[in-house]
Amino acid sequence: MNETQERIFEIGDTADLDTLLMHFAEMGASRIHFQTDKPVWVRIHGRNYQGTRSRWTPAVVQAAISKVYRSETATVFLKDATALDGSYVLWPDRRKRRYAFRYNTVAATIGASQGFGMVLRPLPEIPTPLEEQNVEPRLLEALEGEDGGYWICGKTGSGKTTLMGGINRRRLEDPDCHCDLIEGSAPLELFYDLVKAQHSTVQQVEIPRQLKSFPKFIEAAMRQEPTDITVGECRNEETMESAIQAMLSGHRTMSSLHTSNCAASMARAEALCPAERRDSLSIAFVESLRLIVNQRLLRSTDGKRTTIREFLPVTRKVREGLLSAPRGKWSELTRLYVEEFGQSYAQSIEQVFREGRISEKIAAAAMRDTE
Repeated sequence: MNETQERIFEIGDTADLDTLLMHFAEMGASRIHFQTDKPVWVRIHGRNYQGTRSRWTPAVVQAAISKVYRSETATVFLKDATALDGSYVLWPDRRKRRYAFRYNTVAATIGASQGFGMVLRPLPEIPTPLEEQNVEPRLLEALEGEDGGYWICGKTGSGKTTLMGGINRRRLEDPDCHCDLIEGSAPLELFYDLVKAQHSTVQQVEIPRQLKSFPKFIEAAMRQEPTDITVGECRNEETMESAIQAMLSGHRTMSSLHTSNCAASMARAEALCPAERRDSLSIAFVESLRLIVNQRLLRSTDGKRTTIREFLPVTRKVREGLLSAPRGKWSELTRLYVEEFGQSYAQSIEQVFREGRISEKIAAAAMRDTE
């Protein structure tokens, strides 16, 4: 048993749910997995560890789900094939750290039996500053605009939300930035009340708990004279169209997509536009686009993880090149423009390796993944 595993087992199986969650968060867990008749598992710096020695019985798992959902009706929804998403916040001592988690719960099949699974993802108490995220100077420069669309993309667990939070925090703390930021997310993953905003304001809305849909969120936002709009994660046509409408309205708009690289992000954005309006919305997307960023996490030399990024600042030349080409060529052109005007994953890997943040073995494996 290694040191990490020993520390995980420190508080034993008798700890209550909240104590267990706070313990795992303190250790740097990015994922905590509860499942009927299974021990708890946690993911720390990209490695999985068994979080409890004993298996959790159906009654204990159901009690945990009900507590996180804050209602005994949780299992009723789950048995009706409905997934539950939301946030769970612990703040036992207002003078100390606050612990926030994003959860997703579903009914699950465990062997020949039916049960439940719940994954909680710990969230930072306050958005991580960009200085601590090793954000490249060229990327910082590309983030300086006051309108248009800024898309932060990557696979699940790649740190998209962390980067978005850092970008918003930077604007809120900048004494020369007088922004009024409105965010709509489903659910909210980061909170800004502990950020020391200088001359800026922020208002966050959880969809569908506080407003029923993203179109309703955009409709409300337009009446509040914001400078910045953050549209959580674009998962469907409704969310994508809402984000594009925000971009078109002249606001600085930031959102995210689940994609692997900038070319895939361009293709995914187009595919999420409703078919009957795809031509006009795709063109509007490109006309208002300012930046695409994709990122991944690699195991670093300190045993944790570090970020590599591919990004494309969308200049007038890039925009005109895309708009003059058929939509079917946009992904291919984006790939070429990344090499010419932006930063590729290969370039990022080389830089991170030179800085000593990743080993030669990790760098070689990451390079193969970019081919």
